[in-house]
Amino acid sequence: MDSPRAAVVLVGRSPTPALLSALTLGAERLVLVASDGTLPVARRVAAAVEPLTDTASVRVLSVGPDPHDFRAAEDALAAVHRSLGGRPWFLDYTGGTKVMSVAAALFHDGALPADRHPSTRQWRHYLDAGRDALRTHDPAWPERPVVTGRVDLRTLARVHGAEWCEDRDPEPVRLVAQGGRQALDARYPNLSPAVRRGVVAEGRVLSHLRRHLAAAPDTEVLGPRRVADPFHADGSIADFDALVRHGHRVLCVEAKTRPGDVVARAGWTVAKARRVFGTAAQVLFVHTGPAVPSLREQVTAVNPALTARQVHVWSMADFLGRLTSFDDLRKAFFPPPAPVRAPARQGAGPGPEPAPPAARPRPPARHPGPGARPLLVTSLGGSRLGTLTALHAHRPGRALVLPSRQSVRDHVRESAARTLHAAERADDPGPDAARLKEAGYRDRVRFTADPVEGSDADAVAAVALEWLAAEEARAEGAGAEGAGAAAAGDGEAPSPVIADITTGTKAMSLGLALAAREVGACVTYQVVHRRSIVCMAHGETALRGRAAVDWPLVLPGYAPLEGPLDARVGPVARTQVDTELLDAARAELIRAASGPVRVWMDASLPDPDASVTAHERPSLVLTFGDRAVGLAAPAWRRLRSPGAEPRPVSRGAWAQSVFAATTHLGVRCDVAGTVLALSRPGADLGRAGELVEWIAHADPREREPGAGLVFGDPLRPLLVAAAPGDLPPLLSTDVSRL
Repeated sequence: MDSPRAAVVLVGRSPTPALLSALTLGAERLVLVASDGTLPVARRVAAAVEPLTDTASVRVLSVGPDPHDFRAAEDALAAVHRSLGGRPWFLDYTGGTKVMSVAAALFHDGALPADRHPSTRQWRHYLDAGRDALRTHDPAWPERPVVTGRVDLRTLARVHGAEWCEDRDPEPVRLVAQGGRQALDARYPNLSPAVRRGVVAEGRVLSHLRRHLAAAPDTEVLGPRRVADPFHADGSIADFDALVRHGHRVLCVEAKTRPGDVVARAGWTVAKARRVFGTAAQVLFVHTGPAVPSLREQVTAVNPALTARQVHVWSMADFLGRLTSFDDLRKAFFPPPAPVRAPARQGAGPGPEPAPPAARPRPPARHPGPGARPLLVTSLGGSRLGTLTALHAHRPGRALVLPSRQSVRDHVRESAARTLHAAERADDPGPDAARLKEAGYRDRVRFTADPVEGSDADAVAAVALEWLAAEEARAEGAGAEGAGAAAAGDGEAPSPVIADITTGTKAMSLGLALAAREVGACVTYQVVHRRSIVCMAHGETALRGRAAVDWPLVLPGYAPLEGPLDARVGPVARTQVDTELLDAARAELIRAASGPVRVWMDASLPDPDASVTAHERPSLVLTFGDRAVGLAAPAWRRLRSPGAEPRPVSRGAWAQSVFAATTHLGVRCDVAGTVLALSRPGADLGRAGELVEWIAHADPREREPGAGLVFGDPLRPLLVAAAPGDLPPLLSTDVSRL
């Protein structure tokens, strides 16, 4: 077998998948492929891989400034293939954009065809993060458990752009961990009681972890570490009381002497943990004193996004009693290792030589415009906006939408039919469900009877091809019935086919592209922030008009707002967010808009209990056609629970609230949404802004001076200092023209 000696790994914003793939594949030559925007990430991965492996060469390559350019991605892979002399190579398409992943997988399949390389499907991989394994494109072939080898906590921090301020544990904590309270008192007899309690708690936690995990395989325990501030020399931007690594997974342990501090610090602690170690990081809070049964629920009440998988809360007694071995640690926090499975074909001997692939039909000479009424196959992902805008972009005669088990499909078909109706009959007032059905719009949008497997590209391709074959047979039957005595060949030409890969998982997108290749269809991706579609065969085309989005479907948890916000919210919400500033900013954006604007309010704001978490979401969302601007104004003093006294919040807590609101809108609107985070002048917005940018993996120094309101980077909010009577020019932007 001509086993590859080189590997090509795509790199996106998260470095961990690329690092794990490079270590697991262990090829002699490694090529990390990124876009210009993620080149720094790829370079950090390369720097980490070189000392950890025997790889002879590591090369970093960019596809160029546009990660949504199919041809640029193909050209980059073609250059790699030529540099390898046409010899086989592994591909991991986990990272990068969907366009990069699909283009790379299809190029790999074409460059290493199965008739000459029978194992080519076994050489294409993607990371299954739930199983910590590299899965191949061949489901009959065993997955590879990820290799972490000599990876340590410093390496994981560095690939995420973080460095420790120092290597050694602070002396007070080290004294407690080694000699107990007596050693601390002998060296530091004058510590205040509060400081002493905190140091003792940290030392007990660290000592216990080291005692029980010292001999565990591929496991590391570090004491307190501070993360160097990239914006200020000699400063720190985050800190951790103790760190436990097993493989590439990290448990950040925080010791607290007051249970209430857990509630206040949970959001920021998770934000900084994931910023430094990636999405595989979890947080364990250990608090002194008796267990508080409701503490975990209090954390969730303040920040509903903090799931039980991300945040764990134990009392010190629970910690000392429940975690007494490595097995206890793994059962509580880490998934079991992926099983090593034998190949399904093992022992069967070599199979027959694959036949050369049959000639496939080619895409049409020109991209089918909306007037061609094409057949459309697309997916339903976490955000329903991409599915609705696909219907607007292509105006299909009939469409099949493939949901996965994670998709929420309630009311999507009716909303899709309404979007299609608005695209074709812009002057017709919005019809009700009965009229949509009567006019045939509902029948033009279909869903699969069962969800597809979101990680199985072949299964997705099979479902799409089955529907396309059925549509072809239906069209032929209708043509024969209507032809009567007409001469053969006088019927209508078959409808062109488009596979839109914008939404769903990467495996679903690849499956749609594989199906498109079999029938000579166009593969397209919506570049929403440029209002265009990119076709794999024909390049980029501008979109016509703006999609009529069913915003109640896209924005669950929001309600239409007429009149002032302040008149609708309760006293608790007024404490959590700056309603006066939100109203002023909203009024200014509406005044500047040249097109219609709709306003949506966080529906929890009138509820005295639910609005305790109002600072974690955009309080208002303004929609300008198919664009959404979220307005967030977390208060600098707010309640932790109804009836409590307002307390000041730290810059980190304020920054975390902004980022939580940004993530909230991003999940729903992706690149069609952006967040303006508002604060009155006088607050330490400069430092909070640095923290927001740091969490978003951005550098405030890279933002162009005077940068305005833009779309395309949904996880990077724009911070605005404003007062209700003194609004900055930014809020006079005509968003209707963006």
